[in-house]
Amino acid sequence: MSLIFLLGACGSDGASGDGGSEAGVRTIEVAVPPAAKPLSYTENGELTGYEVEILRKVDEKLQDYEFHIVGVGDSAAEVGLDTGKYDLIAQGLFLSKEREEKYLIPSESNGASLMKIYTNEENKDIETLEDLVGKNISPPNPSGGVFNFLTEYNEENPDNQIEFKTSDSGISYADRLKEVESGKYDALVLPSNLGQNEIIEQAGLKIHTTEPVKIFPTYFLIHKSEENEALNEEISKALAELKEDGTLSELSVKYYGEDVFQYE
Repeated sequence: MSLIFLLGACGSDGASGDGGSEAGVRTIEVAVPPAAKPLSYTENGELTGYEVEILRKVDEKLQDYEFHIVGVGDSAAEVGLDTGKYDLIAQGLFLSKEREEKYLIPSESNGASLMKIYTNEENKDIETLEDLVGKNISPPNPSGGVFNFLTEYNEENPDNQIEFKTSDSGISYADRLKEVESGKYDALVLPSNLGQNEIIEQAGLKIHTTEPVKIFPTYFLIHKSEENEALNEEISKALAELKEDGTLSELSVKYYGEDVFQYE
């Protein structure tokens, strides 16, 4: 899912981006959104969050590289990745045929976006996409992943359509959850890695959350170049090790409130 954007660095020394602060060590320019909690966000002037901390763990394992992590808006990061300004971007990104052709992608995912349905206590009988037929759905963004997800469902189920409107009004996730609790909408469909657990807990909302109705593994995207092929292999290896030793599960619980790897 596309998310959002300040200066941060991996470690306290701050890479200069001049090709490496030590002989033989290559600096990797990494762009992440600085205001996309819990994926990546700025706290006390420093970037942190689920994907940021994974990148730092990966960086610790890669002796020949040093990650210079900066906060950049989504669209600017993607343009920078295309031009080679950034070697890697992290935005909770799903795989697509276009991305697989355009970029280098690690063989290991860095997590998962769990598509879930959020309802109030009176609509606890809604558990599946089929249950949304005939319901009043909170409008998704017309260019977002939820819109594509629901559209794909309708294409595959022509006789059991989910009717929904779209909106690009920019209403916050907290307000959208409040609208569901109040009964304005019967249900809200969202990936679960957008901070909903914290919003629900802090606001004391009476919200019913379903099990995942779809699981989308998330990946880092790497600028496609011969030089970055070795980097891609090293990142894939590091991610596999971090999965195996439980580090990624620990970070998932810390930032998402659940272990997304239980669904692999």
